[in-house]
Order: sequence, then C-alpha cells, then structure tokens
Amino acid sequence: MLTYLLTAFSGPAAVFMYALLAVMAFAIAVVIERSVTLLRYRCDPEPIIARVDAAVRGGTTASLALGATPLEEVVRAGLAWHDPDLAWEAMAAASVEAELKVRRRIAYLSTVASIATMVGLFGTVYGLILAFGALGDVAAAERAAQLSEGSSTAMATTAFGLLVAIPALAAHALAEANARELLGNIERVATRLILSLKAARQS
Repeated sequence: MLTYLLTAFSGPAAVFMYALLAVMAFAIAVVIERSVTLLRYRCDPEPIIARVDAAVRGGTTASLALGATPLEEVVRAGLAWHDPDLAWEAMAAASVEAELKVRRRIAYLSTVASIATMVGLFGTVYGLILAFGALGDVAAAERAAQLSEGSSTAMATTAFGLLVAIPALAAHALAEANARELLGNIERVATRLILSLKAARQS
C-alpha cells in the first residue's frame, strides 16, 4: 500500500498527491500545537476551588497566587470584584477570551478532513477521465497503458485522501472533547466562586 502511494507521487496523480501531502502536514502541525497547548492548559479544578473558597472566606483574595491557564485567568477576573454580580460579569467576559484560546485552530482539523476528501475525489474523477479517454480511437498498447494510468490515479488519490481525512476527523473529535472538558471546568469553578462570594457576603 505504502509503495503504491509513493509511486503515485510521479505521473498524473502527482499534483493531487502533493496537495494532499501539504494538507496532511498542516493537519499534523495543528494537532501537535493544540495537543501541547491543551495539555498545558489542563489543571485539576478541585484544588483551585478549595483555595479560592478559603481565600474568599478569609478575605485574602488579593494575595491568592494563580497560574496562567485560561481557568485561572477567569478566576482572577472574578476575584477582582467583591460583588457577586460584577464578578460573574467579569468572568463571563474573561471566559470569552478563554474559549478562544482553548478552541483556537481546532475547527481547522474538520476543514482539513473535508478538503482532503474533496481533493481525493477530484483526483478520482481526473483518473476516471484519463481511463475513459483510453476508450477512444487509440492503439491497443496505448489503450492499456492509459487505462492502467487512469485507474491508478483514481485509486491512489482516493486512498491518500481518506488516509489524511480520517485521522484529521479523529483528531478533531479528541481535541473538541478536551476543549469541552476544559471549558466545563471553567464554568464549574466560576459558579463555585460566585457561591463563595455570596456566602461571604451574607456572613
């Protein structure tokens, strides 16, 4: 299979194969960048919730040390206000920026899958055109060569297109699931912070 695909990089299928190779390289770059970034953004919300709650009850929110993850940035925005309503609005504004950071470039992977499929299909159609062209008034030897070349182009571009598209879709699903988990943790911590502020205000 690999040898067959490598052979397709020369001949009529070359332009489609190199286009798919470029799309695949872009997808790999996005996967690596997003994997590293989402791994860096991950943090256990429970210790943060406990620290925030203790700081609010003790009135020491100004000295609470937080990191630079989107979750902690949202918490920091809320801690800047003692009024629960203002804190919630501040965190809502910060969460928009946090979501942009978390979901940045993830949608590209779905687009890559669609483009790879379409390029592969385009190569398939082109290969079939070459193959059907052999049915005209040409010599038998030339007809066999053209049929073989057209069929090879169609099959190679289809296979390589799917080889790029399927992992890109899987990577998109995985990255989106991780992003939803991170954003869910942000909402969870923000809600607990508001409850802590309201409890501190009533006591």
